[in-house]
Amino acid sequence: MDWLGFQDKVVIVTGAAQGIGEAVARAFSDHGAHVIIADLNAAGAEQLAGTLSRSGLSVRAVAVDVTDASEVTRLVRTTVEMFGGLHILINAAGGFGRSVSAEEIGDEQWIKVIHLNLTSAFLTSREAIPHMKAARWGRIVNVSSEAGRMPVTISAAHYAAAKAGLLGLTRHLARELGPFGITVNAVAPGTTRTPRVAELHTPDLVAWIEKLTPLGRIAEVGDQVGPILFFASEAARYVTGATLDVTGGRVML
Repeated sequence: MDWLGFQDKVVIVTGAAQGIGEAVARAFSDHGAHVIIADLNAAGAEQLAGTLSRSGLSVRAVAVDVTDASEVTRLVRTTVEMFGGLHILINAAGGFGRSVSAEEIGDEQWIKVIHLNLTSAFLTSREAIPHMKAARWGRIVNVSSEAGRMPVTISAAHYAAAKAGLLGLTRHLARELGPFGITVNAVAPGTTRTPRVAELHTPDLVAWIEKLTPLGRIAEVGDQVGPILFFASEAARYVTGATLDVTGGRVML
């Protein structure tokens, strides 16, 4: 049995121009899926798609603002027109800034972070669901955060609220969509060595996080790929509504 089952599956990965999303998009394409690299960074998405396409892989780039409902509609419509369906949705778009206190968070900043980390996943899922229902098969995997599982000193209230909300959305959709053969799960990564983390975290901060981590290091992007692919695979066909903490042991629930 093919425990992955990705051959000729159609996959959208949001936030796929760099970081965890990029690594996940590469992995799906390596395993025979048709992959849409969806990102606000059009140049980055096109560059990655070009690199993978030159290797003979089935990849396309779509520039999209996943917080805009009309653009998300266009993303899914374009995907279906290109590849004839949509089987797997990976909601990896998101982001965070430097740690700030609740009283420092302005209204616009609150809304921006909630939209990017939570509303975006709702919008993409809403558009994907009809196509998955039609196929009586689908996988939605949401990339949350350890900040959505427990208070994290280096996070902030708006980011934590958005990522915790994403876990609630995951569980609700899992219950709602199970009868249609669609599973919905989440991963909650700990600090991961992405370009964004490299920009925001000093070496001293990384060393401090590593001291708090039972496995003694922060994650590499590749450490997050396996859990995400598992939830999207045939191996996880009887798993839904679950959250997998990929934190090196910092979160144990």
